[in-house]
Amino acid sequence: MRWVGAPRPPSWTPSPGPAWGLLVLLGLLGGGSAAVPMGPTWPEPVFGRLTSPGFPREYGNHQEWRWALRAPPGYRLRLYFTHFHLEPSFRCEYDFVKLSSGTKVLATLCGQESTDTEQAPGNDTFYSLGPSLDVTFCSDYSNEKPFTGFEAFYAAEDIDECREPPGEEATCDHHCHNHLGGFYCSCRAGYVLHQDKRTCSEQSL
Repeated sequence: MRWVGAPRPPSWTPSPGPAWGLLVLLGLLGGGSAAVPMGPTWPEPVFGRLTSPGFPREYGNHQEWRWALRAPPGYRLRLYFTHFHLEPSFRCEYDFVKLSSGTKVLATLCGQESTDTEQAPGNDTFYSLGPSLDVTFCSDYSNEKPFTGFEAFYAAEDIDECREPPGEEATCDHHCHNHLGGFYCSCRAGYVLHQDKRTCSEQSL
């Protein structure tokens, strides 16, 4: 098995403006230290491209590759395919791409088009259940003809914890406010928020 980690793109650092330089200059002239203004700290962007070995040429036999993709807490990973050409087989038992999030298998993919016994990605987009997504590519000992494999792109996106899936309990009793990487709850007037930061109860006089 070959383990390939997700590439990390270079971080973006904002350039200091003239106000920052003025503060440093005044600090030096006054013989003291200057306070450097600190801006908000954002997570580094997580995105990239995955391909089968040899792409766009055909992939070889006896291949097993795994990519462990990770996003910051409060984010999930989105993945879609722009090319998919694998050997078709009953329930994808020969060559396949498997997508997993934690202990759950999201999809096992093969072929070019979905049938009653095999699933191809088509135009579907796949989402991790949390901040981790594992992608595994395997090929067996032989192919009847050349297959050119796959190309996929992924990116991290914020999880909207305030969105209520049908049939599930609401995240907050009253108001839910989503933000990048998390959420918080608030209560209507006359109510107070409990220590669990989710439950509201009527305020006692």
